[in-house]
Amino acid sequence: MITRVPTYNTYMNLVDQTMNLKTKVDLYSYQMTTGIRYQEYSGYGMQAHTIVNLESMLGVTSNYIDSNKIITIENNALTTALESIQSSMTDFKSTLVSAIGMDLESASPDSTGGSLTFGSNNVADYMNTTLTINGVQYTFSNNNTGNNIDISGAQNGTEVMQALQNKLPANPEFSFEGDTFTFPLYTIDGTSSVLEVTGVTTGDPHVMSDDQYNQLTTLQNTAFSTMKMLVDALNTQVNGKYIFGGGETNTAPISFPFGNLEEFQDYYDGENILFPSNPSALMCNKDYTTNDTGAITIASTGGNTGTLTAANAGAFLNEAVNGNAQTTGELTFSTFNNTITATQYGAFNTISEGDSLVISGDGAGANAKVYTVKSISADGKTITVDDSTPIEADLTITPDNTDTAQTVNFQTSLPVGTILNMNGFNDNNLASHIQITGVSADGSTLMFTADPSQIPNTTYQPSKDISMDAETYYEGGSLVSEKVISDNQSITFDITGGDAVFQKMFEALGTIAQGNIVDSFDATQGETGDINTTLNRLNTAMDWVSSSIYSSGVTSQDVTNPDIYTVLAKVNSNTLVLNNVTEMQTTVEANLENSIYSIKNVDQNEAAIMALMAMNNLNASYACLQQVMNISLLNYM
Repeated sequence: MITRVPTYNTYMNLVDQTMNLKTKVDLYSYQMTTGIRYQEYSGYGMQAHTIVNLESMLGVTSNYIDSNKIITIENNALTTALESIQSSMTDFKSTLVSAIGMDLESASPDSTGGSLTFGSNNVADYMNTTLTINGVQYTFSNNNTGNNIDISGAQNGTEVMQALQNKLPANPEFSFEGDTFTFPLYTIDGTSSVLEVTGVTTGDPHVMSDDQYNQLTTLQNTAFSTMKMLVDALNTQVNGKYIFGGGETNTAPISFPFGNLEEFQDYYDGENILFPSNPSALMCNKDYTTNDTGAITIASTGGNTGTLTAANAGAFLNEAVNGNAQTTGELTFSTFNNTITATQYGAFNTISEGDSLVISGDGAGANAKVYTVKSISADGKTITVDDSTPIEADLTITPDNTDTAQTVNFQTSLPVGTILNMNGFNDNNLASHIQITGVSADGSTLMFTADPSQIPNTTYQPSKDISMDAETYYEGGSLVSEKVISDNQSITFDITGGDAVFQKMFEALGTIAQGNIVDSFDATQGETGDINTTLNRLNTAMDWVSSSIYSSGVTSQDVTNPDIYTVLAKVNSNTLVLNNVTEMQTTVEANLENSIYSIKNVDQNEAAIMALMAMNNLNASYACLQQVMNISLLNYM
């Protein structure tokens, strides 16, 4: 073999070839170790752009998958809480149905035992006393005028009873025998002073049977425990957020300060203070100080009723709408429908069902008075008022605040049923809380009920220590949150603890759990009671429970989240959408990863073989280069 003396060019060519082989060794070694084709995007040439796009899409998809995992956890927590609520309310409904099925009329609290004996032969004992039967009061007298019972000629109790028989309307349920009058338990239903007269005796005081008492007591305990469960479910916290809080994520949305049924009934005694049956009263959140009211005068109006009057005019009024062409447009008052209709869309959106609405202004004419709002139309243009506060006159007017004769103002006050806590009065004779039953047209006086022994006639001067507050059970917000789960899809979370479905549940449970349902009344002690109280409360609670579980759309056209069926349907729909999107995104993520892998990655085994081949070639190149480098002109000669 003839080896020529290398020139500079041949030397450089050999070095270049050796360096190229070295580069291949490095590349194949990198591929063998990492499985990745090139260290930099520039190595991929035209495919680099494709890789970057694919990786960008993969990053977005992976971010959606990660965020959707959190959304799924929250949605699953909502589902679990709502299903627990549905199950508990369904169980409570079954217990309630059983209680309603009892013979409650025979358990009605008139407590007279169903018989009355006139045992005194001194007829003067009965003169000018009263007996109330079926709501009608009869007076034992010396004439037969009106509802008077003439006993002036009676000689003994038997003749007194005969005079009573002659006066009462024929009733097959009444029995007269000797000096004894026997009647159904539910017919004596008012104050009867004759029951306190010497010689008048009654049958054994009637109380509920043990079975009836125990069943209603069990129902009340079930109602309270269900309410506690409802509170716990609505205070569910996920990822540090209260999911029923409507955007108020740091504060428990439901405030329920009662630890047991006794505490609850001490507050809601069911006689002087009833659990609110008005959604506006249940959700009322208002406070007053003497800066708002001035001096406060409390006055008893008899029994458990009283008035609270503020020295400052209109202290208990809140501005709602000033009628004019822009806010309401033309107003129409209808006596037939008991409605007030505006022509401006959303004119009455600041007014709610159950509000005490005070209308004033010369333009309203006879319709300037206090109303109870029955409903607000979905478009906010029509107010329907309760039949108990009807529209007084048909009227159409275009209000104009520049013309006093055309002025119409809408204001609201504390809804009927609102409970005011009386703070800082430092008077043991004043009830700690009162329940609002009405408001005066000028907004300065509230009518209320309270413990009759705690309604003093007194005036309280302004003081920084005095305040009054109404607190709603719901302390959360009303924010609707929209969760973006993909480039083109989102789901809405608009379920809060203040929704109508939960209001109805609290109303139903509170109506049953409050006091004065299983109490007995003893007429021999002058006690009276409405025989329908227990049954009415059971039936009212049943209406609310049934409506909260499934309203059938009858009373829910203008209400968001009216029943548990609706809210569960929303959550289940979100679950379905989330599952479908997650499944699709998982598939897309896998496809993107595969596409990127197919471009960027190599077979590491193949890379190892190529690395070995390149190493052998490099060794040969080094050997050749070394051989060439050892040849010189001197050696060649």
